[in-house]
Amino acid sequence: MGSWIVGQSIINGLLAGGVYSLVGVGMTIIFGVMKMVNFAAGSYLVWGMYFTYFWQYTLGGRVSPYLLIPLVVLSMIIFGYITFKLTIRKVLGVSDTSYILITVGLMFFLQNLAETFLGTRPLSVYVPESYKNGSITLRDLLIRIIPPLADNQGLAASPLGSLNFGYPRLIAFGAMVLLVLAVNMLLTKTLLGRAMRATSENSEVAKMLGVDTERTFTVAFIMGVTLAALAGLLVTPLYYVSVSASIAFRTAPLMVIVLGGMGSIKGSFFGGILVGIVEALATTLVDTQLSVASISILFLVVIYLRPQGLFGKYMRTA
Repeated sequence: MGSWIVGQSIINGLLAGGVYSLVGVGMTIIFGVMKMVNFAAGSYLVWGMYFTYFWQYTLGGRVSPYLLIPLVVLSMIIFGYITFKLTIRKVLGVSDTSYILITVGLMFFLQNLAETFLGTRPLSVYVPESYKNGSITLRDLLIRIIPPLADNQGLAASPLGSLNFGYPRLIAFGAMVLLVLAVNMLLTKTLLGRAMRATSENSEVAKMLGVDTERTFTVAFIMGVTLAALAGLLVTPLYYVSVSASIAFRTAPLMVIVLGGMGSIKGSFFGGILVGIVEALATTLVDTQLSVASISILFLVVIYLRPQGLFGKYMRTA
């Protein structure tokens, strides 16, 4: 029974860490291109939840949130563009302190904006019952992926085969993997991606070579906050739509991008999963109040052993 509990905790942490990874990847894109940590990522995640609720309500209230992804993406592109032009654009190239102040201020502004116009009452998004409470065991999942395992008696008899994957978390994790792969392909295989990488290396040189750096900054910011909004959409089956939901995603994504290595997409991916697993194990095996403490301990240990993060690189300063 003990091994089953540990295994189930690892699975829950793995799937929950996928959401952290998605938010972390969005923050990493912004940091990599603009050298700015977006402290308002959790607030944009909440706005992704509100956009999901708004579009579902507008379309009759019985539409699966997963079918609303195109509308939420479009809404966040517009919303992200407006907030960028009204706030971040004003301090481009000023100082790192200005970035910190503007994004922290933006975090509180977006939270208060949501409370002012949308209220403080928690809202719920309709999710088909088959998805909301549905699950699949590890045994059945492996059999679907690798059909020959259906005849494996050891798998059928193992208690670990009965480990459960809840559909909402499994869908969120699968969507996260696809989005991260799409982002990586965009950055490595497209002209826009090359412009973003060039701007990340040296914005002044990139500008002299003909790259429209301001447009690149705009695209990077919009891409980062849209990924946060998609994370918000993916967790609506698990959380009430409320401004307070941002609290759960305020600290962990920041630790994720530092743990993985500042500017590393791969680092954010694996850092998010590691944070999710450690948090789940601490919550299940020790105490439910130790989730933040466990992440903090992990953060301190990793930074002590590897100051540049798991996949980060040392940077020359002189």
